[in-house]
Amino acid sequence: MNAAAGADELRRAVDAADVAAVVDWLRQAGEKQRRAAFAELAAAARQTEDWQVSQRRAAARTVALVGCASTAKKAVAALHRGQLRWGLRAAQPGPVLEVLRLRQVPWLAEFAQLMADRLPVDGSWGATGHWQFVDVLVRESACAVPTGEAFVSCWIDAMRYADDADAALRDSPYTAAMVPMLFTHDRLGSRLDFEYQPDARGFVPALIRLGGGDAAVRRMLVEGCRARLLRGGKPGELRAYTRLHEALAVTAQEAAAGAGDYLRLVEAGSSPVAGMALKALRGVDEAGLLAWDTLREVAELALARPEKTLVKGQTTWLRQVARRQPEHAAEVAALLAGPASAAPEPVPAALPVPVAAPLGPPLGSLAELAEEVSALLAGDRSVPTVERVLAALVHWRVQDPEALARTVRPLVDTGAWWGKLAERMRAVLRAVTTVDPRPDRLRQLAALFRGDGATQTQLLRRLRGNSSGLHLVLAARLAEMSAQLGRQPVPLLMATPTHANGRLAPAELLRRLEQAERDGWQPWALDFEQALLRLPRETDPQVAAAALRLRSPAGVTFARWISGPTADPVSRPQEQLADPRQSNSWWERQPPARRVVALSPPNHAGPLARELMTIVRDDRPTPSPGRIEEPQLWAAALPSHREVVAASALPVLAANADLDYDGGGLLLAHLAECAGPVGPAVNLALAYGLAARATADRIAAVDGLLGLAATGDLDAAAVGRELGELAAAGVLKVNRVVSALDEAAQAGAVAAVWQLAVAALVPLVALDKARPATADLMALAVRCGRACGTAQLPPEVAALADRGGSSRLVAHARELRALVAA
Repeated sequence: MNAAAGADELRRAVDAADVAAVVDWLRQAGEKQRRAAFAELAAAARQTEDWQVSQRRAAARTVALVGCASTAKKAVAALHRGQLRWGLRAAQPGPVLEVLRLRQVPWLAEFAQLMADRLPVDGSWGATGHWQFVDVLVRESACAVPTGEAFVSCWIDAMRYADDADAALRDSPYTAAMVPMLFTHDRLGSRLDFEYQPDARGFVPALIRLGGGDAAVRRMLVEGCRARLLRGGKPGELRAYTRLHEALAVTAQEAAAGAGDYLRLVEAGSSPVAGMALKALRGVDEAGLLAWDTLREVAELALARPEKTLVKGQTTWLRQVARRQPEHAAEVAALLAGPASAAPEPVPAALPVPVAAPLGPPLGSLAELAEEVSALLAGDRSVPTVERVLAALVHWRVQDPEALARTVRPLVDTGAWWGKLAERMRAVLRAVTTVDPRPDRLRQLAALFRGDGATQTQLLRRLRGNSSGLHLVLAARLAEMSAQLGRQPVPLLMATPTHANGRLAPAELLRRLEQAERDGWQPWALDFEQALLRLPRETDPQVAAAALRLRSPAGVTFARWISGPTADPVSRPQEQLADPRQSNSWWERQPPARRVVALSPPNHAGPLARELMTIVRDDRPTPSPGRIEEPQLWAAALPSHREVVAASALPVLAANADLDYDGGGLLLAHLAECAGPVGPAVNLALAYGLAARATADRIAAVDGLLGLAATGDLDAAAVGRELGELAAAGVLKVNRVVSALDEAAQAGAVAAVWQLAVAALVPLVALDKARPATADLMALAVRCGRACGTAQLPPEVAALADRGGSSRLVAHARELRALVAA
């Protein structure tokens, strides 16, 4: 067979999706011809084709690649490139085996193992077909059973979806090797977490029945559950193993053999895991198999846990032990009495006032610029790095454009580009390298800034698209830079701040505008408006007087801006209610209620200010409110308008508390360095932040609270009212709030925490049934009131002291009333 003609014939067979023709060609060709055809086949497989065409050809292409590859690694790599990897899900194992047997390759076992390791683990459409293909290869090669996570995952699915799961498990040649792997890999929990029903025919019930007839398998299941839970992990991954442990109905004898493991789970396990371990140990004790020393250790660990349910269960258990074993009654009483230590008393202290650090000196050389650009591209998104890089790019574009191009060109396509700002930053760097390979869409966006007049709000919205977030102010500035650096370069940027929080000193902006007038140029429109929005709310009278001497359009605007009061938007609190027809799916869930803030811009606001200060809210909460990307850039865009910053971030901050998301809470710490009036948006942002699920987000909220308290800008009573009303409505969890407020009190903000806690208690004590941890909040108020002194108590809280009973809540209310009376 002529090699060139043969390769063409094989290519035509693949293009025609003719598997039989491919097999015939491979049967007639020699090994040299097969290997020669492989490179062309692999290159064709990498090309992007019409989806339907690529999938139609997938079976023939798979057979051809396996039939021509010289090694197992080359075959596997080619099969998993491009669109062909999806075609493997519909692969035909018969023709593949035929050509492998025909060639008698020595690497069949290696090929099977490598294909097993590349199986999909997501359980998505078509994965069953991929598994069947690999299953045939493994059986044909008689290789060692693959035990990687991908192979185990697909085996679980194959057993689950079998017509008879019990027979499938019993007859599978992999079962003996797979069962231990169920507890070895960390990400199989979602595969195992299916409903347990008495008549279920699924995988896990069949597995339990298999263990019922084989003591060795049952021992692996019981011990495997303990071993997997001891390694820990996300609750969703561990839930399957706690449920399996429950379904196995572990006997007292089986649990006694692993008492040490259960003890460790009580100490370090999550709440459900610790509860499961306590239940097992209690069964061991009731069977008379638990030594007293071990029981005492279990009790000490359980009573020290924060979950009240576990403490209550352990208390009941100990009382039963005291009745059953009177010789240990005294020790039980000591355990139940607990340690004598009390919660530490907070001490009022002077809080440090947040002070913004200087931005730092300008980059003095191209070598410094290259170093800072590399840092920026590697992920340093701090305000000093970003702003000094932009200022230096503008400066050197005028001073020495050729040297700048040589410096920047090697860096354009390096580094870890960051989110939605990536293409904007790349466009700026390419603009200073004197090349402009931007896609058409970026050309259109850049054209928005080619006019000499102010940028229109609607054009800014086109730039932002469906995205939100104040970090996109930087994206708009970068788009302006990428256009103007080539068309109308200027020697300096007006918006470069003087401080790391984004603030720009009026005297510095005055100096820049005076320089522009002397040299006869005008600043870029968006850059100049960002500069105005970064000015502080008060200006030195001497700077204001000097500004009146400016004659350029930008100078006149600056003088008018600093001569009057800062224009603020109008904040309108709004309550959103969940859609009663909402889906139960995790990604579409909504809180029952959420409080947000809408904004209306002030009169005569510029295009950028109007876009940033216009916030319209729907009547329903947003299930997926987005993320706070680069919170330092949000705050730096509007350092004198923290109410706008908070209003923009509210849906995300709220979701951290009412939907248990996480991330972005650091913005609250930045708010303390911002200026501007504190309104409903800031109060709500702090309330939601103090109740966030993630500890890191709550810590950031505490930092924000401390900073605002230090500057005298904290409205503690307003934040407390929001917290109390949201918690009373079941939207926020009180225990999280108590934890955060205790941190703030220990840091010295005792008076602020007192005001906040008492205000939050007003709506909470009005409920017929107290929310969990309300008594803890009352206890915190007592400690703070004792430390800072109290002047008065809301009548709703004082009335609680007159209720009968001896609950902790009423007892602490009486302590509060006594403090005020004293």
